Amino acid sequence: MAATSGEAGRAAPAESFARAAFTHVPSGFRYRVTRSGGGYWMDFEKAADGSRHGRKPLAYFVGSGAVARSYLLSADGFLYEAPLTYYSGSAKWDLAPSYSSYAYPYMTRPIVPGCLNCHASALSAIFGSPPFREGGVACERCHGPGETHIAKMQAGRAQGGSSIINPAKLSPERRDSVCAQCHLSGEVRVMRPGASWDSYRAGDRLADSVAVFVRAGVSPGMRVNSHFEKLAQSACKRVSGDRLWCGSCHDPHSMPGPVDRAAWFRAKCLSCHAADACKETAANRAKRQDDCAGCHMPKSAVTDAEHVVYTDHSIPRRPRAAAQPPPPEGELVPFGGAAAETRDVALAYAIVATRPGAAGRDRALRLLEAAERKSPDDSEVLLYLAEIYRNTGQEDRAIPLYRRAMRLDPAQVTASVGLGAILFERGEDREAIGLWQDAIAKNSGLVLVGTNLAMAQWRTGDLRSAESTLQNVIGLSPGFQPARDLLERLQEARLKK
Repeated sequence: MAATSGEAGRAAPAESFARAAFTHVPSGFRYRVTRSGGGYWMDFEKAADGSRHGRKPLAYFVGSGAVARSYLLSADGFLYEAPLTYYSGSAKWDLAPSYSSYAYPYMTRPIVPGCLNCHASALSAIFGSPPFREGGVACERCHGPGETHIAKMQAGRAQGGSSIINPAKLSPERRDSVCAQCHLSGEVRVMRPGASWDSYRAGDRLADSVAVFVRAGVSPGMRVNSHFEKLAQSACKRVSGDRLWCGSCHDPHSMPGPVDRAAWFRAKCLSCHAADACKETAANRAKRQDDCAGCHMPKSAVTDAEHVVYTDHSIPRRPRAAAQPPPPEGELVPFGGAAAETRDVALAYAIVATRPGAAGRDRALRLLEAAERKSPDDSEVLLYLAEIYRNTGQEDRAIPLYRRAMRLDPAQVTASVGLGAILFERGEDREAIGLWQDAIAKNSGLVLVGTNLAMAQWRTGDLRSAESTLQNVIGLSPGFQPARDLLERLQEARLKK
């Protein structure tokens, strides 16, 4: 955990650069990674003719490298996920998860604090500042804020004693929350009203900060981050109940080496199971070096990433079939029987409905309308409801919701983008320009919004601003062809004047 994030190139590389070039055949782009001057660099170009080329420094890494390692781009004070990942199992570089569907090098996928939070401690979401003051997952993630402990120690034990959290001594729900904060993904997560990505603290109940939903009656496929959910499905957990938790088998402060791994985890298994309970032949057991986990917690492919395998914490008696994504049916229910408010359920369905190919938008709409009546000042509810109205041709119903959300949450971006689109389609270019400029100031990586902003600026006769906007878009994402095409048309129009 201590090596899950940091500045790229600052330490001895966990990556091999022997296979650091590859071509993504569907898009025709070729990528290459090099290590130079104490940093990592990514070069890309259209393989056929060398056009649409560029070079970007890989500023930070995310992931320990035990399975894979991804990278962050830094531009104008914002962070974006780079389109490539190093896969340790095959010692090769390839596209990052979910990037294969893009027809160009997508350079502006934003890294939001909630995504980075599980890979770094002392995270800073302040514009332009280093993303984390301390690389990796540090002590406070599991043991609570250090400043509280220091203050109590300076005041003396008579003033209350140490405030260091020992997860093993917490109640089962609070103990398990320490691990579930990062190892329970579920089908969807919804922040509780008033909570944010950094609300949870070790010792709290995770359910007070976030509602985690799963599909009722559906066995989910293996995901990168489904350890907690898969363990709950295991016969071991169902029989043992609260006696079994992550700390029963894992020591968060140390990992057994490759030679000791099988014996280490076998000892954990034998703390509950009898040695003669295994039905495998003695010869096979000897061949496998009595590797309980090798048989019953095999490394399996996951449904949300390519080129990687993860340990199956459902502890199957026999190997399962290859991982398959769960069917998009089944009621969304809070994990572990936790309570959920109407707005939490509504947002869960709304978030799922925004995914490519997902169904359930009608159900999300009904639930959101009920949640809005109950919580008319909940900006998240207003935004998701407005988005559904806009995407179903009900712009007049979306507009007042967008405006209310903007008043309630000036930091949001969704309303500025959505309302700007409606106004632009209605020819109200000047207000659309103001809204889109506001959105880009908060997230410069909105390359499609930037391209539309340039079109609005062009329509108002401000060709100089339109050209500048497009150049900024292309600087951020050189492979984004719509911006290049519009800039070419704009420059031709200026020449004709």
